[in-house]
Amino acid sequence: MSKKLKIAITVATSVLIIVIVIISTFFIVKHFKYKEKIDNIIEDYSDENIQDRLDNEAIKSTDDLMQQIDGEYVIGVIKIDKIGFSGLVYKGTSLDTLSKGVGHFDSSPYLNGNVCLAAHNTSKVHTLKKGDKIIYTSFLGTKEYSVTDMLQISETDWTKLSNTTENMLTLLTCVKGKPTQRLCVQALETD
Repeated sequence: MSKKLKIAITVATSVLIIVIVIISTFFIVKHFKYKEKIDNIIEDYSDENIQDRLDNEAIKSTDDLMQQIDGEYVIGVIKIDKIGFSGLVYKGTSLDTLSKGVGHFDSSPYLNGNVCLAAHNTSKVHTLKKGDKIIYTSFLGTKEYSVTDMLQISETDWTKLSNTTENMLTLLTCVKGKPTQRLCVQALETD
């Protein structure tokens, strides 16, 4: 191998390594910033801080109780330890909102009743089993749920989003390879 070719390979390899390090650093920093946002929301929305927020005289609507991140109202955080998932829950379910995290259906309650959430299929939600735990922290409090049902429904089936007297969580996400289907996970509040 010629000396020029060795130098070219060395330079190309060095540039490639530098590019990989820069890209990796970007994603690592982005991950830790997102984790910091989640930790801040959990702290601000903790049960200890609820009464302080509710007693604030400047509160005129529920929007005043929520923080804004990335230009969106943040309702809370959902954590599913079994699959290593933690995500910010934003108000609404537009494509722009879902590109940032988990969306909350406007027609569902924030804490009591059937809290309905949607997200892109980027986690391992499909691997959940009955009995798996989900923790949901909203600006009104924290609840723990246990998965009771996992089923595929039509993308036009909205019956699982109806409100209930039971405190439950309904998660909807796409089904890989089935664009007209949605995975519906329902979980009941644990005692």
